Amino acid sequence: FEGQIKLFYNQVFVADNIKEVIPEFLMLLKGTIDCPDLPLNVSRSFLQNDGYVNKISAHITKKVADKLISIFENERENYNKYWDDINPFVKFGCIKERKFYDRVKDIVIFKTTGGEYVTLKDYLERNKEKHENKVFYVTDEKQQAQYIKMFKDNDMEAVMMTAVIDNHFMQFLEMNESGVKFQRIDSDLSESMKDKESSADESSQKEISETLEKLFKESLNNDKLTIKVEALKATSLPGMILLSEQSRRIQEMSRMYGGFNFGGMYGEEESLVLNSNNGLIKSLLSLKDREDKKEDVKLICEHIYDLAKMSHEQLEPDAMTRFIERSNSLLTRLASGE
Repeated sequence: FEGQIKLFYNQVFVADNIKEVIPEFLMLLKGTIDCPDLPLNVSRSFLQNDGYVNKISAHITKKVADKLISIFENERENYNKYWDDINPFVKFGCIKERKFYDRVKDIVIFKTTGGEYVTLKDYLERNKEKHENKVFYVTDEKQQAQYIKMFKDNDMEAVMMTAVIDNHFMQFLEMNESGVKFQRIDSDLSESMKDKESSADESSQKEISETLEKLFKESLNNDKLTIKVEALKATSLPGMILLSEQSRRIQEMSRMYGGFNFGGMYGEEESLVLNSNNGLIKSLLSLKDREDKKEDVKLICEHIYDLAKMSHEQLEPDAMTRFIERSNSLLTRLASGE
């Protein structure tokens, strides 16, 4: 996007879109600026070194910030409507210009998974009892639909961070807003999602965890897989994948630097979380020692893992082929009553 800002000297046209006068993040604006103290023949070196030009640039930044504040305070509904289009430029401006950030930081808003628009302060305040100083966010509404549903079912909310600049903006906020941390919706389980009244005592839960961990590692032929067992309130969910925020950021850094393997230096912290409150998981525990059900148990473990992976990211082609073949096999068994 690029606007058109015309620079005038006492109503005499001088030039278009002079980058030394117009801050980079505001180049989408349209309008005119009349500067009586500029010479008609503005050289590049003059613009780069003249103190008056710097004052003009700072003044433009201030005026834009003040206008945004005015719309936020007096036309909040319109401000919310504009936000989806203007937020990348506002965020870029915050990162580039400290003074701009200081002026607008209280009117930077986030769209929540509930469809509301809230400031960072509002979000933190209304969620402090569930996760203090922690902001959960969504990058792909379709891919992370299962996690969003689980949040909603537990009366929790996350914010939408889908713009290209958002990864940088989150890190910028973490450096400038004391104690605030951003975590993707599939990176951690809030205590609010766990069933603290689960009937299993601590020793029973430990035994269940050890049994399921051994069962899934053997069925998936993957000794290195990290498996956690939790009693979740969402009983319909058998399993889910969590990837730590640190690992996710390292992966993205790796992609930015042409595939350099930062992940190999630090290790991936991807976990398969199994829900001990789920009926299918309970059935696995009852079937695990039956010789005639060994193949079924293996297929179910593989299927639970693939379903968890699919809710986290797209399966690789070979894994997707195996998933489809396994789905057909399970449906055939179900239809034949085996």
